Amino acid sequence: MSARDAGERVLTRRDFVKVGTAAGGGLLVAVTVPTASTSLAKAVPGAEPTVINVFIEIALDGSVTITAKNPEIGQGSKTALPLVVAEELDVEWSRVRVRQADLDERSYGAQFAGGSWGLRSSWDSLRIAGASARALLVAAAAGRWGVDAAECTTEAGSVAHPATGRRLGYGELAAEAARLPMPRDVEPKRPSEYRLLGSRVPGVDNPAIVRGSQRFGLDVRVEGMLYAVVSRPPTYGATVVDYDPERALAVPGVEAVRRIEGRPNPTHMVDGVAVLANSTWAALNGREALDVEWSPGPRGAESTQDLRARFAEVIEQPGRTILRDDGDVATAEAVAAQVIEADYEVPFLAHAPMEPQNCTAHVREDGCDIWAPTQSPGTVQQLAAAITGLPRGSIAVHMQRVGGGFGRRLLGDYAAEAVYLSDAVGAPVQVLWTRDDDLRHGYYRPAGYHRLRASLDRDGRPTGWLHRLVSTSRYEFRNDPAGPAASEMYADDFPAGCIPDVRYEYSSVPTSIPTGAWRATLHSGNAFAVQSFVDELAHAAGRDPVESRLEMLGEPRELPYGDHGGPLFDTGRMAHVIRVAAERGEWGSPVGEGRGRGFAAHFTFGTYAAEVAEITVSPDGELRVDRIVAVLDCGIVVNRSSAEAQVQGGVLQGLDAALHSEIVIEDGLASPRNFDGYPLLRFNQVPDVEAVFVESTVPPYGLGEPPLPPVAPAVANAIFAATGRRIRRLPIRRRIPSTSP
Repeated sequence: MSARDAGERVLTRRDFVKVGTAAGGGLLVAVTVPTASTSLAKAVPGAEPTVINVFIEIALDGSVTITAKNPEIGQGSKTALPLVVAEELDVEWSRVRVRQADLDERSYGAQFAGGSWGLRSSWDSLRIAGASARALLVAAAAGRWGVDAAECTTEAGSVAHPATGRRLGYGELAAEAARLPMPRDVEPKRPSEYRLLGSRVPGVDNPAIVRGSQRFGLDVRVEGMLYAVVSRPPTYGATVVDYDPERALAVPGVEAVRRIEGRPNPTHMVDGVAVLANSTWAALNGREALDVEWSPGPRGAESTQDLRARFAEVIEQPGRTILRDDGDVATAEAVAAQVIEADYEVPFLAHAPMEPQNCTAHVREDGCDIWAPTQSPGTVQQLAAAITGLPRGSIAVHMQRVGGGFGRRLLGDYAAEAVYLSDAVGAPVQVLWTRDDDLRHGYYRPAGYHRLRASLDRDGRPTGWLHRLVSTSRYEFRNDPAGPAASEMYADDFPAGCIPDVRYEYSSVPTSIPTGAWRATLHSGNAFAVQSFVDELAHAAGRDPVESRLEMLGEPRELPYGDHGGPLFDTGRMAHVIRVAAERGEWGSPVGEGRGRGFAAHFTFGTYAAEVAEITVSPDGELRVDRIVAVLDCGIVVNRSSAEAQVQGGVLQGLDAALHSEIVIEDGLASPRNFDGYPLLRFNQVPDVEAVFVESTVPPYGLGEPPLPPVAPAVANAIFAATGRRIRRLPIRRRIPSTSP
């Protein structure tokens, strides 16, 4: 019996289930299980396989409270995680209340939102929790009726005995169940038995968001709180030499000015001078009046133009790190019927969430409270402990709903500033970032320059593949011991294992420009290069791009995959997704003059994605993306509503990045100050997005990131189909050369 089939596993208690009495006399079930996942350890650098503790409370009135342990950043985890428990518990969703957990890693294990891993890492524990509680309630009812538990069934929050027609609600059984020992084994449902999973369930916070009553980080208010804004470096890497607070302190409402000393890791905190006031307006005016003398950093005059020149120079040399070297690429080229080479470029990208960075902290002698819109509350707690010297156990992190993360809030620099300033002034402090701060002082998706070269045989089939990447490594920026290449290129990415001779090379270009994880991390740029080049090879050989991909994948088999969703890459699952996408995207059917379709497929975070983009180019060269069909195999779909929303959001953000987004560096600092200089996708530019999910009984993987990487290459390949022009540098912009004669 395959352990990969989610519906065929019997989960053993193994002393991980604890039963108690909830407040008010109901049933409390806590379940702790190891994730036993090497992929989780890779998703969180330095993390070991962790434990997760899930709490369920069943009150005497039959209502059920389920704790959602991970941050909610719009990905739907606050609804999806409890939904799995409710499914196994067999309770009506209308009877469920969801409670957002604060940080408590001793109880819950790792609590974070990133790497599209939250649901997958919790899947077994959530099912154990629900099935365990259900088993206790059945045992309580069977004992009361004097029948065998196997004769009882559950449905809609009650236990029934079909033979006699008797029925008891969970509320009537909760207190009794709390006194029972846990049954030895619990058996979760088979996918065919699911009633809730796979349906469309509205987000638990939706009503509050619609009413405007949902509290985000910016809405936190603490008695005696000061508002702080920070004067930030005029160039990356600059440090404070001196400052004069006199003019800032003369602004009405300003109460203090404090220097912030940067930390050795620049993603933790950088130099600055903070103005603290009794209102946001006073703090902003105080910052305008502040006099600060800065020492420029070691690369204070960096620019996008200079960086591109450095990329172009380094790309001519063999990579400093060899990530994969199968066979002999040089020999493959020597005997090839044709060798094709192309260069691709991707720019820096900002996260640009709707809610800029912010955090509120209150440091006391005996502890610290932090109200943080964060993707990684554990990181926030670690930084607070390092800054204050307080033990981690005395630092409470209250997770606030996040108004957009996209990887930016995996870092904790904005929280570190709040903690640092609260400790300095002895009062609660809310640090606020303006849109200017957010765009000019974020941690960008690294810029990169790709060179790809492929050898084709006489039939146009690839036999050799060289991929050389030069980029600004985000791991190098933060001095990560994993090394520069680890965050920029993966040894097992396609077409590794699908072509005999494959070589992946990497070199970094040191920079002071801040970099960090951006949605889909390295995949957003690398998939553009690889999937565009696959299309180029197919056309050069006179082959269909879809059929060419399928041929490269070969027979269904499982290949080792060591990063972001491994440990295996299933070529058969990818091929199936490609075929479904071609069918749903009407691949091969006529599109008309000035129109084109493009195809791309990519695997990341355990999910297989293939997309068809349909575009129109007007006679004067204006580009319009009309339709994108995204087909994904993410295993079991837990909540179809949030799953569709994640795919649509990922596609649209990928399209925005493909068409518009670029952080340009001038004189050592990003030039965009607001959305006029960093335009986002407008409503009239949004195409029809069709999200299609392959039916599966495999445990679920994430959807936050996998829909994004195929977008840019699919659109670029569609442009080639319509115009004959290759797009090898992003962003595409909205106007391309005329297709008129």
